[in-house]
Amino acid sequence: MKNLKFIVFIFAVVTAIPFLQSCQDDDDTPTNLLAIGTINTIQDNKDLYFTLDDGKTMFPSNPQEMGAKEYEDGQRAFIIFNKLDEPVNGYDYNIQVKRIQEILTKEIITIDEDGNTEEKIGDNNINATYMWITQDNKYLTIEFQYYGTHTEDKKHFLNLVINPPDERPTADSENDYINLEFRHNNEDDYPEHLGEGYVSFKLDKIKDQIEGKKGLRIRVNTIYNGIRYYEVKFPSEK
Repeated sequence: MKNLKFIVFIFAVVTAIPFLQSCQDDDDTPTNLLAIGTINTIQDNKDLYFTLDDGKTMFPSNPQEMGAKEYEDGQRAFIIFNKLDEPVNGYDYNIQVKRIQEILTKEIITIDEDGNTEEKIGDNNINATYMWITQDNKYLTIEFQYYGTHTEDKKHFLNLVINPPDERPTADSENDYINLEFRHNNEDDYPEHLGEGYVSFKLDKIKDQIEGKKGLRIRVNTIYNGIRYYEVKFPSEK
């Protein structure tokens, strides 16, 4: 629950702007900034940089202080950092990383492919309280709420689903949105109390369908209002 509380605290900040422009203290000591972005790895995952959701890039100047952990290319994360004045060629920001908090990052799946049955995917109640798409149209990120015991031995499963394959949207002008479903399997966990979390889905599987579309239409089996459909528009080109 510690990581969850951390993410809840910073969510209101990072969804409104690329990162929080904090004021400096009286002694000119910079305070930490918060951002959400994508981890990009280079040189066999030993070096990395970040792409913010608005498309701007950040170079970490202190890799030796970030530990020995290797991150997967394309991993989504919250980043706590200090912004440095000295520019780095090829990047929008030069930063000192303080902490990286990974976000669950998954691929889109299709029902009845690769063993993804209706029973396995589930359709338990869940709320999608906020959703947005990155500037490059590569990720959909969802803030969600669900009921459970929230213990380590009770894991819930989340998926963004194409259902079924023969109903995938085409270039038909009558359909401006790509239809997907946000699915939740609570694995029979007891609905003890409400919790929150964040998940990002890679949109690679539908990238060929994006051109000409306005956005995504997401089906959600909500906690209080049953089946609801939410439209999330693709960002305007800058």
